[in-house]
Amino acid sequence: MKQHRNRKTPARARSVGRKAMAVTLAIGVAVITPGTAQELTAEQLQQAQFLEDIGASQRIDFSGKLRMLSQRIPAAACNYAEGITPDSSGAMLDTASAEFQQIVNALEFGDESLGIVGAEERRKTLIGLRKLRENWDPMFATADAIHNGENSAEAVTTIADQSVPVLDIAKLLVSTISEEYSNPVALLQADALVIDIAGRQRMLSQRMSKNVCLIAAGVNVDTAMSELASTAQLFENALIALQNGMPDAGVKAPPNAEIQEGLDVVMDDWNGLKPIVTRVLAGETLDDETRGIMFNGANHMTADMNKVVGMYSEASKLGL
Repeated sequence: MKQHRNRKTPARARSVGRKAMAVTLAIGVAVITPGTAQELTAEQLQQAQFLEDIGASQRIDFSGKLRMLSQRIPAAACNYAEGITPDSSGAMLDTASAEFQQIVNALEFGDESLGIVGAEERRKTLIGLRKLRENWDPMFATADAIHNGENSAEAVTTIADQSVPVLDIAKLLVSTISEEYSNPVALLQADALVIDIAGRQRMLSQRMSKNVCLIAAGVNVDTAMSELASTAQLFENALIALQNGMPDAGVKAPPNAEIQEGLDVVMDDWNGLKPIVTRVLAGETLDDETRGIMFNGANHMTADMNKVVGMYSEASKLGL
């Protein structure tokens, strides 16, 4: 097994990183310090093409998607147990659970259908994947029980609690993978940063969906209310940063019109859901129809955001 060696960070890069961290705290995302520009030799270009072939941007994209799924699964489980749009929430619970397992397997063993070529060899990433599996297995069992008719408040509370360590480990995993696969010859660190931020938006949209349902179901209400407020603000701040760029934090403006248009669509989605979130935060009780609108709307917004992440991933490839 290959051991990944730590690279020393130049003093100038550390200085840039500290500045980026201070600004980026406002949009609530992990910072990958932008490196200094440098020209690549022909040998490095050839190596870059090989490294891109193993799916550097896809690994960051899909590891980031695990964060989203860690929140989508309890959101779907809560809505299904509560009888909110049971056809769509039940189907989402099933497909999200299967997708989570597929991505974990792909990151460890490779999956060319996802653009991830070859098994993972880096020790830190393998440790993260092992920890993720250890916490995912009991969460999957609870999701399966709810899908099979266990609709008690206790089951919903259990899966909500189980999702916390799964999300925490998934966050660490995407940070590790971003660090491992972002370097001047595999994937530019600035590109890795925006892929990470954009990918995190998917998770935040599902986290809001989860918390709206938990509050309506009377589960972990105080925690869910606090989390909903902070998540909504983080989502909006990061979306604005992606739309307009935030150079001081290393966030570049959309590299092409297609990504700009995709972000505009997501902002339209958010403007449609924000009034519902505001009502919940004000203490209003939602009827079942509005709860269904929130659940389906958050899924639609996640899908639109996922398209944007794919665009960023493609745009990051060498020469584009």
